[in-house]
Amino acid sequence: MKKKLLILGVVAALLFTGCGGSDKETTGTTEGKGKLTTFVMGSSNFNGDFYDGWTNSVYDANIRRLVWGGGLLSPTDNGGLILASFVESKILSKSDPSKETEDIWTFKIKDGMKFSNGDPLTAKDIKFTYDFYMDKDALSATGGTSSLTQYIDRIELDEADNTVMFYLKNIMYTLGSSVFSESILDSTNITAGAEKDGITPQQWVKANMSTPIGYGPYKIDKYIESQYVKLSINENYQGNFEGDKPSIDILIVQNIPEETKITQLVTGEIDGLTNIGREENVDAVLGETSTMSTNNYFRHGGGQITFHSDFGPVQLPEIRKAFAYEFDRIKFRNIFLGKYGVSSNAPYSRNMWMMYEKGEKLGTEGKFEKSLTSYDVLDADGNWDEGANLTKAKKLLDQAATKTDGLYAKLTKDADGTYLWEGKALTLNLAITSAWTDAINLTLTKEVQDKFGIKINIDSMDWSIMADNLYGNAALSERKYHMFTGGTSYSIEYDPYANWSSTKILPFGKGSSSNSARYVGDEKLLDEIRFSNPSTDEGTASYKANWRTWIVEVNKDLPLLPLYSNNYYDAYTNKVENFETNALWQWPYAIIKADFIN
Repeated sequence: MKKKLLILGVVAALLFTGCGGSDKETTGTTEGKGKLTTFVMGSSNFNGDFYDGWTNSVYDANIRRLVWGGGLLSPTDNGGLILASFVESKILSKSDPSKETEDIWTFKIKDGMKFSNGDPLTAKDIKFTYDFYMDKDALSATGGTSSLTQYIDRIELDEADNTVMFYLKNIMYTLGSSVFSESILDSTNITAGAEKDGITPQQWVKANMSTPIGYGPYKIDKYIESQYVKLSINENYQGNFEGDKPSIDILIVQNIPEETKITQLVTGEIDGLTNIGREENVDAVLGETSTMSTNNYFRHGGGQITFHSDFGPVQLPEIRKAFAYEFDRIKFRNIFLGKYGVSSNAPYSRNMWMMYEKGEKLGTEGKFEKSLTSYDVLDADGNWDEGANLTKAKKLLDQAATKTDGLYAKLTKDADGTYLWEGKALTLNLAITSAWTDAINLTLTKEVQDKFGIKINIDSMDWSIMADNLYGNAALSERKYHMFTGGTSYSIEYDPYANWSSTKILPFGKGSSSNSARYVGDEKLLDEIRFSNPSTDEGTASYKANWRTWIVEVNKDLPLLPLYSNNYYDAYTNKVENFETNALWQWPYAIIKADFIN
């Protein structure tokens, strides 16, 4: 069974029917090359936000990876970051000899570099990009957010030398991913468009969110909302960290139904799928060894229920925790994923070195993970103990109901034991997408709700609609949901500030909040994590210790309830080779090496 890359196709029944470079029908020819090879990649739905700074769906992020491939620093297949192929050099220096670490980062851009549309890619574009995101007023007016002003003091441009200098305010542990992985914008294209329309560059980008110009391996040819993105090779691409360039001519990233994706894959109607985690689906593809290849890894992320910690009853941590005890996560994982589900109790993955002590093996349940609170009380046989979980939930609700200060005055308990919020039965509204429907309904049965005293209204909807509510883009007058199902993928260098700082919360209805839990925690601790010095042993130790303290905080306050992580499989036709995905090397990066077996 070969393990190399194709990229994954799934077909919308009437739009695309497979792809390929062998006996499948192809889409055209190019001079001197013959037939074009085409792959249709299966995906959940997009928001269409293909620029950084607004919503942060993993499905949109995959398109951004294809269009840009990274920033001044680009990823490697083992989780590292190195100079991008369009960067000639990086020099670190000190603004003051007395400083402990270099606070000036100078990047020289290679001459002759181009964006996919032929516009020149120069140091001027680097300066434009960072100015674009550091203009907080103009950015926030469009619902965008950025943390760059927290890290960068100023930027100087030397156009003659094609060089840009960053003067940093603070040295932070995740500097590479938090500052220098920003996708570089085409200043020529954006400035011309903004001037023509008489608007700011930020407004122009917001209005043209789905048609970005980048310098990565592929360029967008067509985007049809809620259907597909069609991309072709960017002939100006300079190559990845090993100098590789793509050989697959056309990618079609297709929004496909969850219910039919495995059937389409197994029958050969589509080319492949990534992130397969449900037992029946994994077993189905593993049974097709004559036609498929697979890659297997632990997911660098997981699935959760996210609470809007600033809205309704879930503003009280006792109610969030009581719901957690009401929700049988073991039953849910068995229904939703089966034997390939992995337990989790906070926003971490088993690919993170910070989780482990010396001598512990990456990918296992280490001592630190075992020390975290689990909101599933088990009996002696390891099964979910309903009575014990009910006792925990009732104790939390009773404790909260006896308090009368602030928000606690809204929670009461009447004479017959019914919990009330503002005089009405305690009820939480949960937004889900269709893939979660059966597992959620079979876990949160009416009988369970009645016993635990928390009623749950469950609404299923399209991801794009749920995302508007989750990120706060929906109208304030329409706000009704307290909880949201969804998945999270972690960055290579993990800086919690980016998604957990209170500065990442915008007023609901006024733009996208990357702090989707809308949780206000220990801001000082977030700063201590991100401003650890990566160049010293003391800084590394500080980063690990403070990161663990933050994990304990989130595990205790529970702004989100982790439901699972995954033992993932990527499956694809064995007519393709060199598809080497892993937890830190997603398919948009790995596809660059993919090719057909001749």
